[in-house]
Amino acid sequence: MTALLELDRITKRFGSVVVADGLSLAVGAGDIVGIVGPNGAGKTSLFGLIGGDLAPNSGEVRLEGRPVTRLDASARCRLGIGRTYQVPRPFVDMTVFENVLMAAQQGGGQRRRLSYARAAAVLERTGLGNDANVPAGRLGLLSRKRLEMARALATAPRLLLLDEVAGGLTDPEVAELVTIVTSVRDEGVAVLWIEHVLRALTASVPRLICLAGGSFIGDGAPAEVLAEPAVREVFLGTEVTTSLAGLAGEAAREDA
Repeated sequence: MTALLELDRITKRFGSVVVADGLSLAVGAGDIVGIVGPNGAGKTSLFGLIGGDLAPNSGEVRLEGRPVTRLDASARCRLGIGRTYQVPRPFVDMTVFENVLMAAQQGGGQRRRLSYARAAAVLERTGLGNDANVPAGRLGLLSRKRLEMARALATAPRLLLLDEVAGGLTDPEVAELVTIVTSVRDEGVAVLWIEHVLRALTASVPRLICLAGGSFIGDGAPAEVLAEPAVREVFLGTEVTTSLAGLAGEAAREDA
């Protein structure tokens, strides 16, 4: 069976800096995969290569077997690749509903009646129903994070790219976020999730990938990846929400 997303030996350089060094990856429909790595490892650049914000120097990106490497971000969004950004990017003078509606119409290419229904449903799903008529610029951090996810979901993605959507949230807020993400996965949407809040990932992903120096240095069950010496080494001195040793043990107990 053809994977939903395939990266085939993707390489990307910025001058002498290599952010993707021949990366290959396959993700199926309904898969949820966590991505971790130190700051500057190339995680957000990886999303740019998948979503169309960046063009690789070599290699190919395929969606359901179809090459999309030469397509821009808007075209890939229409084909089903939705993403959030680490720093939320709402249209601050527009209401929450207008932000989500625009994503459905312009990003997802949905017709008027369908787009209105989609936007309303997504707002309820992400807990923003009561803020529909609030200007996005007035939202607090949690609501902005939710709006960022709502806009991505409004495009009706088949592949959802989440970039540190749990950062800055409290434990209960992270738990709410995990519930939303897993419900999306349960509908058959593939999810790639970059996150520094490792507890969010170990609570929801069966597969974890560690990216460092433009290469995948770990790929497997969270407990196994977090216990690998190479993975533990690259995290030394970086800002990580909880200790890797504790999370590895916790993930191992959950897998047992």
